[in-house]
Amino acid sequence: MKFRSIACVSALVMLCALATAALAAEKGFLWDGTHWKDMSPDLKVAYVKGIGNMADFETAAAGSAPPPCISKGFVDELKTKTIAQVIAEVDKYYKENPGKMDMPVIAVIMQRCTKLCPAPPAGKK
Repeated sequence: MKFRSIACVSALVMLCALATAALAAEKGFLWDGTHWKDMSPDLKVAYVKGIGNMADFETAAAGSAPPPCISKGFVDELKTKTIAQVIAEVDKYYKENPGKMDMPVIAVIMQRCTKLCPAPPAGKK
C-alpha cells in the first residue's frame, strides 16, 4: 500500500512538472507566485507533497548520520499541518502581497508554515 501511495505521489509530481514545463523553462525550477496562481488545486497538492516527499527521503536516507537540517526541520514542522493548510497559507501570502509574486513558493512555505526561516522585517524582501 505504501508503494502505491509513493507511486501516486510520484505520478502527480511528474504530471505537475510536465503540465508546467513552459512556466518552469522561463525561470528554471524555482517556482514563484506567477506559477502558483496558474496551478490547479491538484497541482498545488502535488507540489506540496513533492517537496514533503523529498524532505522525507533526505531525512530517511541520512540513516545514522545527522539528516540535512532543512529537510529534518521541514518534516518536523509540517507534521502539525495539513496539505490544505499549507496551500491556504501560500494562497493567502500571494493574495496579500501581489507585489511579491517573484517570491519562490518554497520560501513562502518555509516562512509562513515553519519557524525555520523567519520572515524578513516589513518592507524588506
